[in-house]
Amino acid sequence: MGIIQSYLSNRVYIGDLYPVHLMGIINLSPESFYKESYIPKDAILPQIMEDLANGATFLDFGARSTAPWSDPITISEEYARVEQALKIALPHIPKSVVLSIDTQYSEIVELAIKLATPYDIPLLINDISSFHTDPKIKDMVVSHNLPVCLMATQQKPGDAKSISEILHALFSTIESLSSDNYDLSQVIVDPGVGKWIAEKTFEYDLEMLHSLEDFRALQAPILVGLSRKSFIGSVLEKKNPIERLDGSLAATSVAVFNGAHIIRAHQITKKLRETVQMASAIRKNVIQTQIKDQKAVLLPNFHTKEAAEIFLRRSGVSKGGAAIMRQKMIHRLIQIENLTAPQALILKQEMLARNGEVAIHKDVITTENQKYEKKFTAVLMGTQLEFQKLINKLKNQDLELNQIGMMIERLIQQAENPKTNFSKIFKIIKNKITTDEKII
Repeated sequence: MGIIQSYLSNRVYIGDLYPVHLMGIINLSPESFYKESYIPKDAILPQIMEDLANGATFLDFGARSTAPWSDPITISEEYARVEQALKIALPHIPKSVVLSIDTQYSEIVELAIKLATPYDIPLLINDISSFHTDPKIKDMVVSHNLPVCLMATQQKPGDAKSISEILHALFSTIESLSSDNYDLSQVIVDPGVGKWIAEKTFEYDLEMLHSLEDFRALQAPILVGLSRKSFIGSVLEKKNPIERLDGSLAATSVAVFNGAHIIRAHQITKKLRETVQMASAIRKNVIQTQIKDQKAVLLPNFHTKEAAEIFLRRSGVSKGGAAIMRQKMIHRLIQIENLTAPQALILKQEMLARNGEVAIHKDVITTENQKYEKKFTAVLMGTQLEFQKLINKLKNQDLELNQIGMMIERLIQQAENPKTNFSKIFKIIKNKITTDEKII
């Protein structure tokens, strides 16, 4: 992960060492899921001025609703909407502001290049399909060396659900750009918050925000667009997007705290700016030091082994090497209660044999038989790989150690399941397992 920093179009700094950027959505689509965000012709300039006054450094023009259930429009209609809006806006956009074009079609990219070039305004292509809808966009991005924002896409926009799927989809597109000798410092990644497909329930979006640091593995600035989206409505039971402002601000603060570099929102307001400012102040700085030409950076912990693997791949490690080492980069702490002294001692011995560790009560270290009636708590410390080796060893052991192995395995599996980790309400989860239960 290291330090993430980019100099977009040799004009705009983005990354860990700079303030979080605000991207204002200039929504030219009346088909949008949030009807109140549509900006008619006579409101385009006032909206831009308001966004800029409240701190927007990106303006994202989009003329086609990307909600899966929206009524489709032709490319000609999208072209006409964008052309009209840009002709109104361009004379008033400062050269320090990035013009973003939210499109999946090369005709719209070509139009934006033609209209923006005379104004010397940095141009960003925001393609939610990551070149899947129209591969010609990739050729244009490469040939013009245009900055690009990529959203996780496997076959169609937003179809990647889990952190693993999202990471691999984005990594695949980045690798493709690298093979074309594209300057990867011009890439921004968007994990793709939102219900893009029916199978992507709100828990996946909650997991994404909670583990946002994992997307640092891609070594590119992270853009998060969550303004009034469906997962907020699901959690707060607000069907109407107009009622989701408070939820949007709360989610925004979490996104910034967990590492977002750009926040994309329907309106850039003073309240949003102050939310981002406060969350930025609470977020820890990246710790680094340097002596002569050598630099050391303290890396945050990864939540998933897939993030660890992709970080290693982006750092130049071979595919095989990354697959081996990824489990060594995920550290777990597991507490087990009501252990007998022999069980606790065996766990400590087995973890030490695998380079892990177990913290146990001082009374466990004894040979006095009467103390064996006491029950103890142990804290197991180790990497994912060390725990996997321990699980395999315990499965065939006596003293109910096989049951302990099953509990450890169940915990690790649950830690990777958003349906287990996240919910709309706090609840007591009773999840007992028997010694003969098979873990799938």
